[in-house]
Amino acid sequence: MKQVWCLLLASCVFVISCRKKDNPSSPGNTTTATEEDLLRDSVYLYTKEVYLWQDVMPTYDQFNPRQYKGSTELESAQKVMDAIRKLQPLDRFSFVTTQAQSDGLQTGEDQDYGFFIKAGSIDKQEPIDSVFWFVEYAYDQSSAGQAGVQRGWYISKINGTPIGYDQASVNTLNNVFFGTTTSANFEFTKPDGSTASTNLSKTSYTANSVLYKTVINAGTSKVGYLVFNQFFGQPSRNELSQAINYFQSQGINDLVVDLRYNPGGSVDTEDTLSNFIAPSSANNQVMYQYVFNQTLQNNQHQLIRKKLGYGNIFSTADNTIHFEKAGGLNLSRVFFIVTGNTASASELLINNLRPYMDVKLIGDTTYGKPVGFFPIPIYNYDIYPISFKTVNSAGNADYYTGFVPDKLTPDGVNKSWGDVTEPSLAAALQYISTGAFSRVSAASLNLQLQAQREAKGINRTLNENKFSGMFIERK
Repeated sequence: MKQVWCLLLASCVFVISCRKKDNPSSPGNTTTATEEDLLRDSVYLYTKEVYLWQDVMPTYDQFNPRQYKGSTELESAQKVMDAIRKLQPLDRFSFVTTQAQSDGLQTGEDQDYGFFIKAGSIDKQEPIDSVFWFVEYAYDQSSAGQAGVQRGWYISKINGTPIGYDQASVNTLNNVFFGTTTSANFEFTKPDGSTASTNLSKTSYTANSVLYKTVINAGTSKVGYLVFNQFFGQPSRNELSQAINYFQSQGINDLVVDLRYNPGGSVDTEDTLSNFIAPSSANNQVMYQYVFNQTLQNNQHQLIRKKLGYGNIFSTADNTIHFEKAGGLNLSRVFFIVTGNTASASELLINNLRPYMDVKLIGDTTYGKPVGFFPIPIYNYDIYPISFKTVNSAGNADYYTGFVPDKLTPDGVNKSWGDVTEPSLAAALQYISTGAFSRVSAASLNLQLQAQREAKGINRTLNENKFSGMFIERK
């Protein structure tokens, strides 16, 4: 696959102009068709050709893509894709976006405040009434990162308006983070009770995948702790190489990889991390296989052959990935910290390593996305219809309900990265030190878990606006 796809980054972005020849031949009336009509046709036709669940796709006339009309071209294309998703209950993922946003998924380039939040409780006893919007993370080069915003702080005010755990606050947060607002004044409360007020703007920056790394002593073990937030393209691979080199220089013999907010991304970057973590005995063994629909496997894909230049590259033989052990780590086990936001390429990493080493999951059940896509450019947009699933060397796939953790722990979002009292990290260190997880959780942790369950719906409302997926990088 690595040779087949010739993975490239933003410097090799497809240049697509708004011309009729960018579209496949549409069964509908093209004499009077508008560009928006052809865009909607193309979303349907390209998806029909590459869709993993191709058998659910109706004919063009039955589906009639031109009936889906939005207020903009992008909305119209999104409505077509939404209608396709409804044909397959397993598909929560296919989407359409602008090419600029698509490029950012691969390079880490983004334009926002550079931090994200979730509702969390600091109550130590009932009732649960101290729920705040905590900072999950802040990217170094973003407006928030440059202002010194830290994980563990919570938002107390936006533009002077108090922010609480209520619908009005959620509306404000959605508007400020995902609406047309480009700047705002945030007041944060720190763990020591002091406050910090700062003006933040939605600026362009390149996100860092590695949010934090350190070495922690746990019993007789030296533990590498890595917070890895998203599988971008080559920049992520560079960061991973630096992190693994650091751990090697420190002589670690255990590794904890924190994927609690990692929504996935590039499978090539996932392969890189798999090869760093896997034991030497896995070298040259099967890591996983891609599985495509029959049209692609049988080399009958006329549209993307013409559009993307993809020839006979979708057979199982051409899409079996083997481990290519990298780096000097030779671990027999690995610990992953996970949550319901741990998705796609993050889950692929877990699934790939399980047949070859002891994999322990700590946190909460993962998202459940064993499928992925590759971008198909149409005019100024990229469509991402689900086009493949992955199967590990043991034949395990279809984990649509996610992976259940070995140890259930709350996300200690009020704690800084590397704080050994943070519940998930503490559980990993306890296992490393004693060989077992604690069977009894403190009452305060149970209360945090209860609050986490109660806040799940409202946190999902915000997270729906974020990318979650696994993709093959643009050729």
